[in-house]
Amino acid sequence: MQQFFEWLDGIPQHYQALFVLVVLSIIYMLIRLVVLRRFEKLAASTKNDLDDRFIHFMKQFLGIVLAFAAIMFILKIYNISISPLLAGAGIMGVALGFAAKETIADILAGVFLIVDRPVRIGDRVKIDKIGRHWGSWGDVVDIGLRRTQIRNTDGITINYPNALLANSVITNFSFDSSAVRARIRFQVDYGADLDLMQTVVIEAINSCEEVIPDTAQIVIRSLWDDEQGHMLSGVLVEARYRIEDVRNRTNTRSIVLQKILKTLNEHQIPIATPSVSVRP
Repeated sequence: MQQFFEWLDGIPQHYQALFVLVVLSIIYMLIRLVVLRRFEKLAASTKNDLDDRFIHFMKQFLGIVLAFAAIMFILKIYNISISPLLAGAGIMGVALGFAAKETIADILAGVFLIVDRPVRIGDRVKIDKIGRHWGSWGDVVDIGLRRTQIRNTDGITINYPNALLANSVITNFSFDSSAVRARIRFQVDYGADLDLMQTVVIEAINSCEEVIPDTAQIVIRSLWDDEQGHMLSGVLVEARYRIEDVRNRTNTRSIVLQKILKTLNEHQIPIATPSVSVRP
């Protein structure tokens, strides 16, 4: 070993630097293709996905560590003192910390997302706080150190900053495989036959193939508008039913709503119409 280091010291510095880069590249490939791949197979055999997240994090972190090691070795080869650089790096780090506080917050939030597991790759989620024009429903594609990719129901992949995602209310529909309840609200006229309405609407909902059989339910919600402080234009009704996969929620809701409207028209059950008064 001593002879090897003597030989290494005897060759030109740029060859030493090249040798370091080659060795570290080989180490990177060995860890990535041999060690981490074996851990991936082991993690795939477990039900807990924490190990999968840890390996995913290590893949991203490995390159950063080896790049830093390469820089340190090359500086030493060229006899550049590291101590002043570390001291200057400390001062620069403080300045960069203020300048890149959002990036640092995203990275820390990414670590917490990997550890706490509010979302997993492949989960169907709903993000209440930051879902806007493109909608807040989607499937998690990737969880990175700074950003999390979510492909929404329109097929658009959105990159959410981890810090913002961590501070949002996240509804995860993939944690529990049980059936999901969906709802449709509508108003019928005060003079409508409520017993007939409940019977025919329940039959219409249960006739939909996408709905779990015999899960339809009708609830009379209210006669009063709490927000506006006046009577509603009709009886507020809520139709409830259950579906197997939340990913089919929107399409199923459209089918059920069409069935309800068609049934109400066929049985001449009047839908409430808001009254509008015009004053001169």
